[in-house]
Amino acid sequence: MLKKLSASILLALSYNISADEPYKIGIIDVYTNTPLPSIGLPINMVPSSIQTVNGQEINQQAGVSVADYMVNNLQGVTVNEVGGNPYQLEINFRGYNATPISGNPQGLSVYVDGVRMNQPFSNTVLWDLIPDFSIESMQMVAGSNPVYGLNTLGGAISMQTKSGRTFNKKAIDFSAGSWGRQTSLMEAGGISEDGSYDYYIGYQHFTEDGWRDYSPSHVNQLFTKVGWESDTSRYEVSYSGAHNLLIGNGLTPKDLLGSDLEGIHTLEDETKNNYGKLVLSATEFWDDDTMFSGNAYWLRSDRKTGNGDLNDEFCDGASWDEDECTDAQLSLNKDDAQNLNQGVQNSTSTKQDAYGANGQITFDQDWLGRRNQLVVGTGVEYSLIKFMQSEEEIATLLANGFFGGDREDPEQSTGLTGKTKTFSLFATNTHALNDQWNINTAARYNFIQVDNQDTFNPPGGASSLSGKHHYERVNPSVGLTFHPTDNYTTYASYSESNRAPTSIELGCSNEAQPCNLPTQMADDPPLEMVVAKTVEFGARGKIANNMSWNAAIYSGKNKDDILFVYANASNGLGYFTNVDETTREGIDLGFSGQFDDLSLAVNYGFVMARYGSDFTIANEVNTSRDGASIQVSDGDYLPNIPKHHMKIRANYRVNPSWYVGATVSAFSKSYMMGNENQGHDASQGLQGETPGYAVMNLDSQYYIGENWQLSLKAINIFDNEYYTGGRLAQTRVQTDRSFDDERNVASLIPGAPRAAWIGLRYEF
Repeated sequence: MLKKLSASILLALSYNISADEPYKIGIIDVYTNTPLPSIGLPINMVPSSIQTVNGQEINQQAGVSVADYMVNNLQGVTVNEVGGNPYQLEINFRGYNATPISGNPQGLSVYVDGVRMNQPFSNTVLWDLIPDFSIESMQMVAGSNPVYGLNTLGGAISMQTKSGRTFNKKAIDFSAGSWGRQTSLMEAGGISEDGSYDYYIGYQHFTEDGWRDYSPSHVNQLFTKVGWESDTSRYEVSYSGAHNLLIGNGLTPKDLLGSDLEGIHTLEDETKNNYGKLVLSATEFWDDDTMFSGNAYWLRSDRKTGNGDLNDEFCDGASWDEDECTDAQLSLNKDDAQNLNQGVQNSTSTKQDAYGANGQITFDQDWLGRRNQLVVGTGVEYSLIKFMQSEEEIATLLANGFFGGDREDPEQSTGLTGKTKTFSLFATNTHALNDQWNINTAARYNFIQVDNQDTFNPPGGASSLSGKHHYERVNPSVGLTFHPTDNYTTYASYSESNRAPTSIELGCSNEAQPCNLPTQMADDPPLEMVVAKTVEFGARGKIANNMSWNAAIYSGKNKDDILFVYANASNGLGYFTNVDETTREGIDLGFSGQFDDLSLAVNYGFVMARYGSDFTIANEVNTSRDGASIQVSDGDYLPNIPKHHMKIRANYRVNPSWYVGATVSAFSKSYMMGNENQGHDASQGLQGETPGYAVMNLDSQYYIGENWQLSLKAINIFDNEYYTGGRLAQTRVQTDRSFDDERNVASLIPGAPRAAWIGLRYEF
């Protein structure tokens, strides 16, 4: 008799927490080793570090996105709030980034229901396009696992969404509190009378004024799913949509932040995201031991940005050049410069359409008298990108940071149409050598073609962006596990993965013609693809039935890593370039347990993210500079990545109706951008490091009868002042907001102060 499909998939993809025990720690026993559903493997046969979370845990804590939860709870994860918006967090796992900010190196792949969420144009991850309320389960998979495809240099994040079978009820949820933040959520799920159909729909509206000056945001997210299921098959159609306005004011000179850290530099920096994604998924058991799963999808993204910046060409109408500007011109203040163009509004439009399909077959059949599971699959995607950038010079920098006065007509500076085609084949096989030893082997072939067509400069011209690039590679992996008992497993693995340069990187790689991100593109030399190789040794186990632990040591090397290098410190211009090598080496340790009414989890991470080669970059602020550049050497640390972090999470059941939780996250110091060589002397006035910090958050839930739930969430309860990153830079904005000589500054990204929200939820 064939296996019951829904039970198999739920075991493979998630562990569930019952309504009667909403905060009991679950232990995953079966794991699917690809982004798509599979029959699954016992965790003691998997040679890698895996962290699992369910959606209820994510929504229980304070935060607006899955990125918030990862920062506060997951092992190996740190944060850089460079976007200055709660939906624009840059998370860092073992020294690799998943970020919505173009220009920062991307090293993690992100999937939702088997569909890759890294944007085709720049590999960025837009957290505001992933509704946190729709998530049923999530896995963080460590290493350069080739099965997870492109961009899995340091790890992969795979999420699965709710259905009417996992959410068979209706709910209305509202919360409000600090910074004018209000969140409204309506969701409903159910199953037809004959049990064959199910549905889920959820809509969330988020609005806030923001805790920093001039930083309101509005987010609208919709997720729907309809499914049909029999004993051997399941088909789903889902749609995800978003219509969002995000304003984020990130890096700001320290002396402009003010005592409350709410100040900003220039305004306004906004992002408008309109997004839609349609997915058709199918899963079938062909017999007891053979399973097919696949999807086909279409997505459309329309992203517009507007960034108020200083005009690097400002000098009384002349092209900016210190040799051409007189002292009088350079010292013009805001009152004397009403007719001069001190500012520039950089606007971009990025439209992306992507079509793709993925499929795989799982064979769970004994071989040579031992258990064996083989998964073979393929994937294809075609994306079309239309990018345009324009500049609008603005007369005056106002005291509040806005640019005002007369505006010139916008001038287009860049036009690009890009086509990206990807194709992949993969296979992964896990074989039990005996009752205690297992071996896993895998390989994936990736082919990527990027075709850029310049719509602004004629093809064939000296400054044309037009060009066709292709990259291909076979990435292997091998791993061993040893589990002498059911409560202990040790493993070792070696894996490789790659990512190809994106359209944005290929269009901004000329040192002589630096770009202003999101990007002013120019005729550029080609870039090499990045290849990551990771070795990991680890162990995990259980102590009795109520405690579990894990430990891992890893070493990863990136060949031809792509970094964004600033060409100077004042205007943010820079370019993408290959660096011969970067490395990440570290240790992860974790413990969790259930002690009567108390659940506890403790995670520690140590990572050394370093450059593996020597190179020179422009820098006019670092005190160790030689002229206008600094020398970065093999062994110097990558900026804004703390070496140490620790996270403690505790939940206590006061009584059957009342739960209280606390999370403590602590991070060590990190080096600022501009201090990549760690040679800056802070005694000369500007700091070159971001200090370490710790933050404590609280949450509580009180159940009123069977239908009502009252919640309280608070962050940074001790109101600590802290910074998540920084950069040595230059600005013409003075402490009194006048416009004057260029000065060196330490620009910082402040963390949010103490805040709290109260919520009420009704389920029926």
